[in-house]
Parts: sequence; structure tokens; C-alpha cells
Amino acid sequence: MDSKAMLELNNITKTFPGVKALSNVSFTLNQNEIVGLAGENGAGKSTLIKILGGVYQPDGGTIELYGNRVRIADTHFGIAHGISIIYQELSLVPELSVAENLYLGALPNKAGKIDYDTLFRNSKEILRILGLDISPKTKVGGLGISIQQLVEIGKALARDAKILVMDEPTSSLGREDAERLFRTMKSLKEKGCGIIFISHRLEELFGVADRITVLRDGEVVDTRYSSDWTMDSLVFAMVNRKIDQFYPKRTISIGEKVLTVENLENKLINNVNFSVSAGEIVGIAGLVGSGRSELLKTIYGVNKVRKGRILLSGRECRIDSPEKALLHGIAMVPENRKVEGLILSSTVKENVVLSVLKKLAKYSFVSRKEISFSADRAIKYFEIRTPSGNQKVLKLSGGNQQKIIFARIAEIEPKILLLDEPTRGIDIGSKVDIYNKILDFAEKGAAILLVSSDLTEILGMADRVLVMKEGTMVAEMDIKDADSKLIMDYATGGR
Repeated sequence: MDSKAMLELNNITKTFPGVKALSNVSFTLNQNEIVGLAGENGAGKSTLIKILGGVYQPDGGTIELYGNRVRIADTHFGIAHGISIIYQELSLVPELSVAENLYLGALPNKAGKIDYDTLFRNSKEILRILGLDISPKTKVGGLGISIQQLVEIGKALARDAKILVMDEPTSSLGREDAERLFRTMKSLKEKGCGIIFISHRLEELFGVADRITVLRDGEVVDTRYSSDWTMDSLVFAMVNRKIDQFYPKRTISIGEKVLTVENLENKLINNVNFSVSAGEIVGIAGLVGSGRSELLKTIYGVNKVRKGRILLSGRECRIDSPEKALLHGIAMVPENRKVEGLILSSTVKENVVLSVLKKLAKYSFVSRKEISFSADRAIKYFEIRTPSGNQKVLKLSGGNQQKIIFARIAEIEPKILLLDEPTRGIDIGSKVDIYNKILDFAEKGAAILLVSSDLTEILGMADRVLVMKEGTMVAEMDIKDADSKLIMDYATGGR
């Protein structure tokens, strides 16, 4: 075993009833190293990190920590031996201070009381390491999501963790916040930590990881230094197909104008004008905070219109609520699916039919048979991977959760479809499925607005692209005339 190796997995195998989740997985993490872990949902990443965290026990294989063979019997063993798993869902207590969250479960005490002097002194040192200029007395609930993410990392440092496993830490972060996180990761690496970094954003793996390991169907496909991978080779290793096959091409005829926006204004957007026709996909690009999401929410009736008009098929409409938007055939896939798009504690079938219960009802009663029929049809068509329609949505992967939102929208048969980051935090295979479904909507005549921070996605899917900056539309171009550099020039004010 390499003298610098902190963690080594040898031929790890894990089987669940009817599923072999991991098969002979071998993996090494060295000191002063960030290893990226890539793979589709279902590739085995979650199972692997739960074995490291002591949640699952492997059926076969061995684990070595710092040169010694160990059995990670439970979560306490992992924490005691310097392993900290930072899951996508943060485990902070909003009502407590930063310091109390950092040392939750291990608060220093003196004579049976919390030793706040020691607590705040130790917390200041951790905040210094993290590069956070905030008071340790600040309540966590008042902090932005990026700062909360760093506080979660601080909890690991408070436990003297040497091995950090980070599961999709940037899924809810904008570009600037993600860059702050990456700087912190690199700083921790230089201080001797080893970090396993999981992300569906492949460009992030190239930007921060020293090596990248690819899992597919529970097996390690390959491990290489980041410089030895290309985007094409990495994607091919993950899904066994080339990157240019991601954006399915179809010839879709463009119809009459369905949505027209004239001089639209409120506190968040300023004098916005554009139109979208039936069968057309119009991408909206811009930096985080440029007004892209705010524009969609204004059209959907979440944000109130202060000035200007929204016309549907040439007729002016006053849309002041999502309910009214739905009545006019406008549907939206929100950016934050877990908060705005789904009822996580409900079942798949309940979420699918949520928007069409009135349509399914007869004499104020909803037939369970009708609900099951509609839901089963949608589950099959959208290829939602679930044991049954009665599965709780919170137990499904991000990609399958997003498909449920699309399935519900399909039941509405929308004329206008507003998509806000529709593939954020989703594995590559699910992205291709969703792209095909978006094209299905376009083929049926829906006018589609696509907001995405992934310029490759906009260039691959859209017919036209609009660029926003500081709440204003600054450019409009046919996709044939657009490229990433030109779009970013407009988005940053370079043109």
C-alpha cells in the first residue's frame, strides 16, 4: 500500500435483493488529493459512500485506513477514524449558532455547563481555515446556502476529519458560491486532507479533482489523472455513448406565435420583449442573478407584473397566479424541484396527478382507478424508475424526481412550457431522457422557454437564444449564430 494512501478499498462487493450494487470495486484515496467520483444514478456511488460511512456493510472485500485493515461497523466508527460524509442534504440546525452547529454533539463543557469561551475560540479557528469572515454566534438559519455548505464542512473539521466525502455539494450553488467552495477544498487538500468529490457537473470534476474514477453498473470502469481524461472519454466511460449523442436532433416545424411579451417590468426585470412560437425552443442564458428565473416566474404569475403585457396567441392575458397560468395552458418546471415542484412525502402517483385531480373527478369524487391508470401510463412513458406508483418520491433519485414533474405537466397538455434549470443535479442518462421528452412537447406544438446555466445544453437544444443581464434582455440570436463565448460576452457586459 502506498505510504501516502489514506484509504484503500479492495474488491468491495455489495448485493441487495435482486440487485448487485457493487462488484469488486477497488479505489484509493491519497493524502493531499481530491478524487472525483463520476457515474450515472444507479452506478453505485451512493452505496459506496454509505459503506465508507458505516451505513452499509460490504458483502465482500476489504477496507484499509492509514495502512490498517478495518471494519467500519457503524457511523460512529467512521467519525472516530477521521471519515466525514457530507451529504447533499445539509444536516444543520437553523435555530442554533454557527459555533453550536460546528460542535453539535461534542460541545465543550466545564463543570457540567457549556464552555462558550472555548466553543467560540475553537469555532473562530475553524471559520478562519474556511475563509469565512462571520461571527461564530451567527444563527445558521440566516446564512446563505453556500455559507451553510461551508459550515457543514466545518463540522467535519471540528471532528478532526482527515477524509471528506462530498456528495453533490454544488447542486444548489451558483457559480461564485461554487468557486468559493472549490477554493476551500483545495486549501483543505494542501493541509493534508483527502477528499472524495461526487458531482454530476463534469466540468467541476476537471476543475478540482486530481484523479477521476468512473463507476458504471456497480463496477469501476477506469481511474485516470484528470489531465488524461477528455470530456468525450469521460462521458463515454460513464454511459457508453459519445457526447454528441446527448442532444437528440429532430426537425420540428415552427408554428404561429403562442407567447408574446411586451415591455414587461417589475422589481426584478426591466422592459423585456420577445416572442415564442408553437414548436419552438427558446433558450434564456445569463449569469446567476441576471433575471432569468424571475422572468419565468413573472410569466407564470408568481411575480406580479408592474408594467407591460403578456399575450397568448395574440390576446392580452392578465396572469396573476400559477392557478391562472395553468388555466391558460402555461406549465412550469421550477429550479428547486424539492421545494417548489414536488410533495416529497407523497407517492409517485399522487404527485403525477396533482395538477389534474379536477379533470379526473366525477361529481367531486376522484376515482382511484383513474388515478392509477393516469399515473401508470405516465410512469411508463417517462421511464420513471420506481418499484411502484406507491413509492414515496423522496426515496427516488434526482433524475426520477424530475421526470415525475414532467409527467405531471404532460397530464396538463401545456401550450407553453417554462423550464428553469430542468436538468440540474441529474445524471447524464436521465438528461438524455428529459431532452427527448422536451422535444416531444415541442412536436406537440408547445412553445418552450428553457433557462439553463449549462450553455452546452442551450446550444444543443434551443432554436434561438436570449441573453439577460441585470434584469434586461441584452441580446437575441439564432442558435446557428451563437457560441459559448459570444453568449458569455453579452452576459458579462463584454459586448
